Amino acid sequence: MPEDVSLTGKRWLPPEKSGQTAGDAIAYLLHSRKLDISVSPPVFPHMEQAVERIFAAVKRRERIAIFGDYDCDGITATAQLVRFFRRRGLDPLIRLPHRVHDGYGLNTAIVEEFHRAGIQLLITVDNGISAVQEIALAKQYGMETIVTDHHTVGTEIPPASIILHPELAGCPGPHPSGAGVVFLLLQALEKGTWEEEPIDLVLAMCGTVADLVELRGYNRQLVREGLTALRNLSAGPLMLLREYTGTRTSTDVAFRLAPRINAAGRLGDPLLALQALLEGGEAIGELDALNTSRQQQTQDLYREIRHSLDESSPLLFSADTTYPHGLIGLIAGKLTEATGKPSCIVTVSGDECIASLRSPPCYHITQGLVRCSELLSRFGGHACAAGCNFPLRNMTAFERQLTSDIAQHTQKQDLQPFLQVDATIPPADITLDLCAALETLEPFGAGNPEPRFLLEGVHLEGARTVGAENTHLQCSVAGRKSIGFHLAPLLSKLDAPLDVLCRLQIDSWNGYRQPQLIIDDVRVTKRAPVSL
Repeated sequence: MPEDVSLTGKRWLPPEKSGQTAGDAIAYLLHSRKLDISVSPPVFPHMEQAVERIFAAVKRRERIAIFGDYDCDGITATAQLVRFFRRRGLDPLIRLPHRVHDGYGLNTAIVEEFHRAGIQLLITVDNGISAVQEIALAKQYGMETIVTDHHTVGTEIPPASIILHPELAGCPGPHPSGAGVVFLLLQALEKGTWEEEPIDLVLAMCGTVADLVELRGYNRQLVREGLTALRNLSAGPLMLLREYTGTRTSTDVAFRLAPRINAAGRLGDPLLALQALLEGGEAIGELDALNTSRQQQTQDLYREIRHSLDESSPLLFSADTTYPHGLIGLIAGKLTEATGKPSCIVTVSGDECIASLRSPPCYHITQGLVRCSELLSRFGGHACAAGCNFPLRNMTAFERQLTSDIAQHTQKQDLQPFLQVDATIPPADITLDLCAALETLEPFGAGNPEPRFLLEGVHLEGARTVGAENTHLQCSVAGRKSIGFHLAPLLSKLDAPLDVLCRLQIDSWNGYRQPQLIIDDVRVTKRAPVSL
């Protein structure tokens, strides 16, 4: 293994500003990430028009349909709108696409469903900006459409009656998620605060965290307020989910709560997740069972695909008829995280291919798809995550062209996994006061990751494997309790002094609080061991 990489094969990027203490690093991150700037909610020029049209539909008791998405952002956005209409005595038609039977987004068959149901007003949430032909068809059928979305805007805008989209509205970034856009719509509809606002705020927060929009600006404010609202809930489905999953922080939302909501759309019907959010009951337990199955299937499939890949290529590409539709995005994400390279995992269904793609920050995957669009039947996404469909006959050409595009728009050294170091500190600086100071940076997530600290020349004392399958590493570093998730394979390489890259948290047990290191990576040190 090259000398400039860690024991897990990653590069460590030096701090953006060198020579900082831990306190200096916190102050620097607050400023550089613009976490200390007060923000105003995004403003949409057509918001009042949307409010007037929706209230007209309520007054006339029109047939209203809400078309959402099968992921956490789309489901929580849908839940907010359903709750709004139910507060006004209306039960809208709810349609969440099935990942296998419907695919992503609005399609002609679904528009035909709405037409047969006599829908007069169609509201899309977390989708619609790319549904040009489908919304044109709805218009021909006499439906008015309000699009609420945040995905990448294409070259053609759908002929909707009203579009609420942060990019088209000229809102400064980072833009809200689909659930965030709907929450802004609710605030305009309710004209201030409303009795059940905390529940809608929690729903918007969950969608924001789950969709990996950057937690800066308005998104940061929304998530902070949403977490407070979640902690204060005393009853209802979201309170039950909170207690069932032990969710308290944005990290908990990302790794405990959101995966359960997503599991319904990945392995079954997303309406199950919507039912859990709106009604609770047995649906919560069913989500948990689906998520457990999802975890095992993902782990097994990842190992199978990773073993078969040519990792020397700029693009990690794998296709098969057996890949579950709901897992290919997770596999792609895990591959990109592990290798630092763009990935494309494809499930083949007859003559049609459905692909999920992920990429590191150095390559905009959706722009890459734009440059391959002549081979695709549909596509959409963000900078680091996208999806597309293409005919089976185009598979080889698509793989070749996307691989070439990645090679042209990246440098080889950029396509390696890396971790950012935020500050180098001595172990003696790791105190409860420092851990408390780090909380000023929360909530953590996309655009605002937990700071990583470098400890040089330390020993990992009493190292042993832990966990149900002995996959994790537990040890002590300078007398501080430490855990390294999925680092058990390194156990035999930990005798020499090491550099440790870690995050800092507070461990509470039986009323006793102490700092705890979450070890993300280790490397052989070039420094002399520290004196403790």
